[in-house]
Amino acid sequence: MKMKKALLFLNFLLLIQYGFSQCTVPANSFGNNQNISSYNITGDVDITLENNNTIRLNLGANFKTASGPDIRAYLVKSKGMSDADLRSAQISTLEHIEFGLVGCTRCVPVIPQNGAKSFTVNISGGDKIEDYDRILFYCLQFNQFWDFGKFTPFNPSNCTLLNIESNTLSENITLYPNPTIDAFEVRNDTQAPLSINIYNILGNQVKSVEKTSLKKQSFSLSNLNSGVYLVEIKSANQSIIKKLIKR
Repeated sequence: MKMKKALLFLNFLLLIQYGFSQCTVPANSFGNNQNISSYNITGDVDITLENNNTIRLNLGANFKTASGPDIRAYLVKSKGMSDADLRSAQISTLEHIEFGLVGCTRCVPVIPQNGAKSFTVNISGGDKIEDYDRILFYCLQFNQFWDFGKFTPFNPSNCTLLNIESNTLSENITLYPNPTIDAFEVRNDTQAPLSINIYNILGNQVKSVEKTSLKKQSFSLSNLNSGVYLVEIKSANQSIIKKLIKR
């Protein structure tokens, strides 16, 4: 029972650090193909920005559209284009990120267009994800517009990954050495006072210090067992958790 609680506690704290390090926005306002209504998208579509500079497209189990030879999904910068201009534009003329094949009748095996799918791609260096505001579906083989949806662009107010202030702790706090044997330091380059709590995997606090402004705060681990510890670091309005290993 203790081991189960320990693992739950460890997973919970790591989830705080890693699991929530993403931003998701829903896409809506589909139904923009005025010529072939069966191409129009229905169902759940959302876009997730991850903290490892990747972007993920999620299609829900209720996702549905007409079949096609190679229906592809793209993230697109509309750059103020009207809906009419976007409908008539070829994908090669738009700044885009391609996710991949949503449906493909000419593929072997055939890729059914309906139902849940997920695509994850890297964001090219220097490309501003904040400029993308459309998810566009397109048949590349025939340069045929399928449908597009709109979403609120990622920005610092709706995505903490893009908020420089919220990333200050993560970027300016280091633990050294890690792994360690008897002691380690929390190096603080933020110049902000920090509260530091150290937990074992059972969730018990084993060390703590309040409101330290030292550039290097040392902790002795000589009286602690080898294993994994979690170091919770808080400033006035930010909090991060780092994993520490004692050998």
